[in-house]
Amino acid sequence: MLKTLLALFLALSNGTAIMAASDRTQLAKPVAESQHRVIMGWLESIFIRPWNLRLTAKLDTGAKTSSLHADRIEHFSKDGEDWVRFTLGDLEDRKQPSIIVEKPLLRTVNIKCKSEDCQSSKRDVVLLTLCKNGREYQAEFNLVDRSNFNYPVLLGRSFLKDVALVDANETFLFKYQQDSCFSKDGPSVP
Repeated sequence: MLKTLLALFLALSNGTAIMAASDRTQLAKPVAESQHRVIMGWLESIFIRPWNLRLTAKLDTGAKTSSLHADRIEHFSKDGEDWVRFTLGDLEDRKQPSIIVEKPLLRTVNIKCKSEDCQSSKRDVVLLTLCKNGREYQAEFNLVDRSNFNYPVLLGRSFLKDVALVDANETFLFKYQQDSCFSKDGPSVP
Protein backbone atom coordinates (compact mmCIF):
# COMPACT_ATOMS: atom_id res chain seq x y z
CA MET A 1 0.00 0.00 0.00
CA LEU A 2 2.79 2.40 0.92
CA LYS A 3 4.66 1.54 -2.29
CA THR A 4 1.48 2.18 -4.30
CA LEU A 5 0.96 5.59 -2.68
CA LEU A 6 4.61 6.47 -3.21
CA ALA A 7 4.43 5.43 -6.87
CA LEU A 8 1.21 7.43 -7.30
CA PHE A 9 2.81 10.48 -5.63
CA LEU A 10 5.87 10.26 -7.90
CA ALA A 11 3.72 9.88 -10.97
CA LEU A 12 1.59 12.88 -10.01
CA SER A 13 4.56 15.07 -9.18
CA ASN A 14 6.25 14.08 -12.46
CA GLY A 15 3.05 14.99 -14.29
CA THR A 16 2.91 18.29 -12.42
CA ALA A 17 6.50 19.01 -13.43
CA ILE A 18 5.64 18.28 -17.05
CA MET A 19 2.57 20.54 -16.81
CA ALA A 20 4.61 23.28 -15.15
CA ALA A 21 7.22 23.06 -17.91
CA SER A 22 4.54 23.34 -20.58
CA ASP A 23 3.00 26.30 -18.70
CA ARG A 24 6.39 28.05 -18.75
CA THR A 25 6.59 27.50 -22.50
CA GLN A 26 3.14 28.99 -22.99
CA LEU A 27 4.00 31.96 -20.79
CA ALA A 28 7.17 32.57 -22.79
CA LYS A 29 5.30 32.84 -26.10
CA PRO A 30 3.63 36.22 -25.46
CA VAL A 31 6.96 37.66 -24.32
CA ALA A 32 8.66 36.58 -27.55
CA GLU A 33 5.73 37.79 -29.63
CA SER A 34 5.72 41.14 -27.83
CA GLN A 35 9.33 41.97 -28.69
CA HIS A 36 8.24 44.11 -31.64
CA ARG A 37 6.04 46.23 -29.34
CA VAL A 38 7.46 49.18 -27.45
CA ILE A 39 6.87 50.17 -23.85
CA MET A 40 4.91 53.40 -23.52
CA GLY A 41 3.68 55.37 -20.54
CA TRP A 42 -0.01 55.68 -19.77
CA LEU A 43 0.16 59.15 -21.35
CA GLU A 44 1.96 59.77 -24.65
CA SER A 45 1.97 62.38 -27.42
CA ILE A 46 0.70 61.35 -30.84
CA PHE A 47 0.47 63.20 -34.14
CA ILE A 48 -2.64 63.10 -36.31
CA ARG A 49 -1.81 63.00 -40.02
CA PRO A 50 -1.78 64.73 -42.45
CA TRP A 51 -2.20 67.85 -40.27
CA ASN A 52 0.63 66.91 -37.89
CA LEU A 53 -1.59 67.92 -34.97
CA ARG A 54 0.03 66.88 -31.69
CA LEU A 55 -2.40 65.53 -29.10
CA THR A 56 -1.99 63.86 -25.73
CA ALA A 57 -3.32 60.32 -25.66
CA LYS A 58 -4.25 58.29 -22.62
CA LEU A 59 -3.37 54.64 -23.19
CA ASP A 60 -6.21 52.65 -21.68
CA THR A 61 -6.07 48.85 -21.66
CA GLY A 62 -9.53 48.80 -20.09
CA ALA A 63 -11.11 50.30 -23.22
CA LYS A 64 -11.53 48.20 -26.35
CA THR A 65 -11.97 51.03 -28.83
CA SER A 66 -9.96 54.22 -29.26
CA SER A 67 -11.81 57.54 -28.87
CA LEU A 68 -11.11 60.99 -30.25
CA HIS A 69 -12.48 64.36 -29.18
CA ALA A 70 -14.64 65.79 -31.96
CA ASP A 71 -16.92 68.82 -32.12
CA ARG A 72 -19.69 69.69 -34.56
CA ILE A 73 -20.16 66.16 -35.90
CA GLU A 74 -22.23 66.21 -39.11
CA HIS A 75 -23.31 63.42 -41.45
CA PHE A 76 -23.38 63.88 -45.20
CA SER A 77 -23.32 61.83 -48.36
CA LYS A 78 -20.46 61.84 -50.84
CA ASP A 79 -20.58 59.77 -54.02
CA GLY A 80 -23.44 57.75 -52.52
CA GLU A 81 -21.41 56.85 -49.39
CA ASP A 82 -21.96 57.92 -45.78
CA TRP A 83 -19.37 60.42 -44.57
CA VAL A 84 -18.84 62.39 -41.39
CA ARG A 85 -17.48 65.92 -40.94
CA PHE A 86 -16.16 67.06 -37.58
CA THR A 87 -13.90 69.61 -35.96
CA LEU A 88 -10.68 68.28 -34.49
CA GLY A 89 -8.92 70.37 -31.90
CA ASP A 90 -6.68 70.11 -28.89
CA LEU A 91 -8.37 70.42 -25.51
CA GLU A 92 -5.07 71.20 -23.78
CA ASP A 93 -3.50 73.74 -26.15
CA ARG A 94 -6.21 76.10 -27.37
CA LYS A 95 -3.56 77.99 -29.39
CA GLN A 96 -3.56 75.28 -32.03
CA PRO A 97 -6.24 76.04 -34.60
CA SER A 98 -9.09 73.56 -34.99
CA ILE A 99 -9.16 71.47 -38.14
CA ILE A 100 -12.24 70.48 -40.10
CA VAL A 101 -11.98 66.80 -41.02
CA GLU A 102 -14.08 64.85 -43.53
CA LYS A 103 -13.84 61.05 -43.45
CA PRO A 104 -15.88 58.09 -44.67
CA LEU A 105 -18.09 56.68 -41.92
CA LEU A 106 -16.89 53.14 -41.19
CA ARG A 107 -19.75 52.25 -38.87
CA THR A 108 -21.67 53.40 -35.83
CA VAL A 109 -21.02 51.64 -32.53
CA ASN A 110 -23.05 51.41 -29.36
CA ILE A 111 -20.91 52.33 -26.37
CA LYS A 112 -22.23 50.72 -23.20
CA CYS A 113 -22.10 52.61 -19.96
CA LYS A 114 -21.42 50.65 -16.80
CA SER A 115 -22.16 53.24 -14.12
CA GLU A 116 -25.66 54.21 -13.05
CA ASP A 117 -25.32 57.93 -13.75
CA CYS A 118 -24.58 57.68 -17.47
CA GLN A 119 -26.33 56.43 -20.57
CA SER A 120 -25.21 54.27 -23.45
CA SER A 121 -24.48 56.20 -26.63
CA LYS A 122 -24.04 55.67 -30.34
CA ARG A 123 -20.78 56.92 -31.82
CA ASP A 124 -19.49 57.28 -35.35
CA VAL A 125 -16.23 55.47 -36.19
CA VAL A 126 -13.65 56.78 -38.67
CA LEU A 127 -10.20 55.65 -39.77
CA LEU A 128 -7.36 58.12 -39.14
CA THR A 129 -3.59 58.00 -39.49
CA LEU A 130 -1.58 58.66 -36.38
CA CYS A 131 2.17 58.89 -36.03
CA LYS A 132 4.07 57.78 -32.94
CA ASN A 133 7.78 57.06 -32.49
CA GLY A 134 8.49 57.66 -36.17
CA ARG A 135 5.88 55.12 -37.36
CA GLU A 136 2.50 55.75 -38.92
CA TYR A 137 -0.53 53.65 -38.00
CA GLN A 138 -4.06 53.42 -39.31
CA ALA A 139 -6.43 53.40 -36.34
CA GLU A 140 -10.16 53.37 -35.87
CA PHE A 141 -11.54 56.08 -33.58
CA ASN A 142 -15.03 56.62 -32.29
CA LEU A 143 -15.90 60.30 -32.24
CA VAL A 144 -17.14 61.84 -29.01
CA ASP A 145 -17.11 65.09 -27.06
CA ARG A 146 -14.24 64.50 -24.61
CA SER A 147 -14.24 68.05 -23.21
CA ASN A 148 -15.16 66.61 -19.78
CA PHE A 149 -12.06 64.41 -19.87
CA ASN A 150 -8.46 65.41 -19.28
CA TYR A 151 -7.13 64.20 -22.64
CA PRO A 152 -8.51 64.47 -26.18
CA VAL A 153 -7.49 60.94 -27.22
CA LEU A 154 -7.94 57.54 -25.64
CA LEU A 155 -6.04 54.66 -27.25
CA GLY A 156 -7.74 51.35 -26.52
CA ARG A 157 -6.76 47.69 -26.79
CA SER A 158 -7.66 47.39 -30.48
CA PHE A 159 -4.82 49.77 -31.26
CA LEU A 160 -2.41 48.87 -28.45
CA LYS A 161 -2.42 45.08 -28.92
CA ASP A 162 0.12 45.11 -31.76
CA VAL A 163 1.88 48.37 -30.95
CA ALA A 164 2.65 48.89 -27.27
CA LEU A 165 2.95 47.53 -23.78
CA VAL A 166 1.77 50.08 -21.21
CA ASP A 167 3.85 50.96 -18.15
CA ALA A 168 1.27 52.39 -15.73
CA ASN A 169 4.03 54.02 -13.64
CA GLU A 170 5.30 56.22 -16.47
CA THR A 171 4.15 59.08 -18.68
CA PHE A 172 5.66 60.48 -21.87
CA LEU A 173 8.45 57.92 -22.21
CA PHE A 174 8.87 59.32 -25.72
CA LYS A 175 9.26 63.09 -25.74
CA TYR A 176 7.40 64.57 -28.67
CA GLN A 177 10.24 66.93 -29.60
CA GLN A 178 12.50 63.91 -30.15
CA ASP A 179 9.89 61.93 -32.11
CA SER A 180 10.65 61.93 -35.83
CA CYS A 181 6.89 62.36 -36.33
CA PHE A 182 7.32 65.87 -34.94
CA SER A 183 9.64 66.93 -37.74
CA LYS A 184 8.49 64.57 -40.49
CA ASP A 185 6.18 67.13 -42.08
CA GLY A 186 7.42 70.11 -40.12
CA PRO A 187 6.61 70.99 -36.53
CA SER A 188 3.08 70.62 -35.29
CA VAL A 189 0.92 73.66 -35.76
CA PRO A 190 1.75 76.17 -32.95
